[in-house]
Amino acid sequence: MYASIKHVNRIHLRRNMGICRLTSLHMHVHCVCLLALALPSTASPAIGRSDTSKVFEWVELAKDKQKKGMPDSAEYYFKRAGELATILDYDKGKLSFAGNYSVFLYEQVRFDEAMEYAQQALEISQRLQNRTKMAAAYNNIALQHQARGRLKNAAHHLMKALEISSGIQNPTSQNLSDRRKYLNNLSSLFLDLHDLEKGLQYAWQSFEIAQQLRDTVSMGNSLINVMVAEAMSGKLASAIRHGKQYLAIGRAYGDLQMEIKALNNLADVYRMQKLYARALTTFQQALSITPASMPGNEVYTLSGISRVYMEMGNPRKAKEHFVRAFQLAQTELAKPQLVDMYETGADIEEALGDYRQALDLHKKHAALKDSLRDQETEKTIQELEVRYETAQHRKSIAERDLKIVEQAAELSRKDKWLVIYIFSLLILISGLVGIRLLNRQKRRVQAAELEKKLVEAQLAGEEKERARTAKELHDGVASILSAARMQIDTPLSYDNPRAAFQDVGQLLDIAVREVRNISHNLAPEMILQEGFADAIHSFCRRINKPGFQLDCYILGELPNLQQSAQLAIYRAIQECVTNMLKHADATCGIVQLACEKDRLSITVEDNGKGFDAEGIWVKGIGFANLQSRMRFLNGTLDIRSFPGRGTSVFMEIDCSVHKDRQQGIAIEQELATTSLS
Repeated sequence: MYASIKHVNRIHLRRNMGICRLTSLHMHVHCVCLLALALPSTASPAIGRSDTSKVFEWVELAKDKQKKGMPDSAEYYFKRAGELATILDYDKGKLSFAGNYSVFLYEQVRFDEAMEYAQQALEISQRLQNRTKMAAAYNNIALQHQARGRLKNAAHHLMKALEISSGIQNPTSQNLSDRRKYLNNLSSLFLDLHDLEKGLQYAWQSFEIAQQLRDTVSMGNSLINVMVAEAMSGKLASAIRHGKQYLAIGRAYGDLQMEIKALNNLADVYRMQKLYARALTTFQQALSITPASMPGNEVYTLSGISRVYMEMGNPRKAKEHFVRAFQLAQTELAKPQLVDMYETGADIEEALGDYRQALDLHKKHAALKDSLRDQETEKTIQELEVRYETAQHRKSIAERDLKIVEQAAELSRKDKWLVIYIFSLLILISGLVGIRLLNRQKRRVQAAELEKKLVEAQLAGEEKERARTAKELHDGVASILSAARMQIDTPLSYDNPRAAFQDVGQLLDIAVREVRNISHNLAPEMILQEGFADAIHSFCRRINKPGFQLDCYILGELPNLQQSAQLAIYRAIQECVTNMLKHADATCGIVQLACEKDRLSITVEDNGKGFDAEGIWVKGIGFANLQSRMRFLNGTLDIRSFPGRGTSVFMEIDCSVHKDRQQGIAIEQELATTSLS
């Protein structure tokens, strides 16, 4: 395993290949075999779900014991899981047991038993047509062949695993994680053959998948192979950088196996840099944390220390450590890992002068090396790799063609949807235009109906006003004038003719006042010319009579409104007061106007008998007139009344749309003239 002092470029690194193992250069390379994952239980009705679940529970428990360095406990639970799966005749349980137990046996350097269970896992996965587990089984079989030095068979099965894994459509994270392991194993295989370029190529491919999965531990396991390839190529600074990254990951995740491998590999690179003291210290750190339950690790550390002493010129100290390492290697290392052990032993015996023993070890080294690296094996492996690369290239072309077809179909689909979208948009626009036209026509009809109702209300109001005026003229003015005539016709009945003429004059004054009141009610425009507020006050004063008091309050300054708006507001108040007098049986009432900014609020209240406000709009003509006037004024109307509790009429009007612009301009000009004078 160790060369003589003149072969100082020879490296002694350990790769990671499922378990700790020596390569021809003694570097740890990570090539973890795929663990068969526990599948969800889908047992037949005859099999209890709790029983089938127990199989997977024991497998997971065994894996946990294995990870904690408790091989005896791990094997106990593995066997219990296998026995239960066999009793239940449960293939998925058998598959989980066989795949995971094969890995356990491989790490325990029991390669023949590991091969047996790996083949069982392959048979079951083929029967179940489980391609993921099938690829894992091929990978496990490849590891057993490689451990026995059958590199051609190892390459054949490893390529089968990669072909199956690469053929999985829409791979899951687990599928990608499996593929990463297979590529890492392929990297290890090429490093065994000293093909550094391809070993580094597949290690980086494995690392890229780990990055894609954001799996830090897997990134570390791929980095260790990158480190080996770099060290074998003489890129020592880069190798140390990646080795320290791997060590940090192992310590961060509490993975003792990773930490040991990292320390051994870093120590070997320090040796290559001739930093012997640092190399020995690092090897001793690895040896101090190596448990007996992890076979193979101590071999690497002892052989590494032996190599350091050999290069330091101390063959006796080197042999002391080598003998211990060689004894362990006979039982703990696979066949390919003994190649450099024979060469290192030969160099030590030669340096100590035992040439016969040195010659014997050289012969064993040459024979084993030739059996492992014959031209036919290397040619076969190269052919398998070319076939795999060709298949991958064809797959890439097929995927590209499929992508082109999918893109064309996508474009066609988008064009179709574009046409549908445009057509739908045209329909939507046409519908919106049609709705807009219908709404406009509807508003016109509503406006016409509103105008018609307003005219009808005005006509009804006028007719009602005429009837009321005729009654007032007949009952009031006509009766007064008749009394005056009677006084004129019978003046002799008075002792004093002057007194008779005075009575006639009083009757005529009363008749004049009645005519004035009637004329004000009929034509309030004349009063409005004197002022809107004065007109309201005057109206309220005329209403007062014995037994009824109507108070008027105007808060703030009323706005300058168009005469039509003033007249409509006046009529609305008049309508409310008239209804109050006719129907409320009230003794008092209030008319209140309040203006704040452009909002005019009008309140008409009484203490009358009230009424039920339900249905008032369809029964009362007076209230219909009020509603029509409020629409004309763009105002709101709220009537609240309850039997025995009086009535409140609240009106609110936006004065900004009814302002008298001309009057406002005239007032501003008058104010300006006054200020100038």
